[in-house]
Amino acid sequence: METIFKPFTTTLIGSMPRSPQLLAAKKSCQTSNECDHYEQLIDEETQAIMDLFDWVGIDVVVSGEISRDNFMSYVAEKVEGIELFSTDEINELIGHNEDYIQSLEEMDASDNSMNSPVCIGKLNLDADLCSQEHELIKRTTKKPYKITLPSPYLLTRSMWVEGISDKVYDTRRQLGKDVVQLLKNTIHRLYDDGARVIQIDEPILSEIVFQRSQADTSFY
Repeated sequence: METIFKPFTTTLIGSMPRSPQLLAAKKSCQTSNECDHYEQLIDEETQAIMDLFDWVGIDVVVSGEISRDNFMSYVAEKVEGIELFSTDEINELIGHNEDYIQSLEEMDASDNSMNSPVCIGKLNLDADLCSQEHELIKRTTKKPYKITLPSPYLLTRSMWVEGISDKVYDTRRQLGKDVVQLLKNTIHRLYDDGARVIQIDEPILSEIVFQRSQADTSFY
């Protein structure tokens, strides 16, 4: 039987803060390949998040996304053909574009602390984006839950860097078609595995309407 949600059902956007211990364990996992402690902390802190949601009365819970670098860039860890670049590295590649620099300031990301996924090869359309996260949330709660995914527009716009991506895809539209298929494949797998609420994160769609002229290159 499908879940019937009550009026004014409560949920969250998706992400929760990561502890300093978790961040240190992730860094150790990346540098030394010793990941047991990191994976244990993921389980423990996800359970703590579920306990918090129970306490405050959240109806449709989320995992907290604490295994993700951020809500979008984590795809570089999951999908062949995508690599993380710092904002400074991207700025160098596109020739210190003024629109890009201004967009960094507008998004409060001008300190080079964020990484962005960039398409460097043909995408593996059958890549597994979030099955581990899905299995974890099913283990840690009996409540209805939500899985979050970045939108195809956001991914395509972020991942397209001229001089790199156009060596693999002739146009950004071609890349976008593969991104859409990647997400469709992911959603079908999630549904088949029991997910019934799937959120597509699109925080900057308004820029399609309000975008500055000649601002085709920007952060996000």
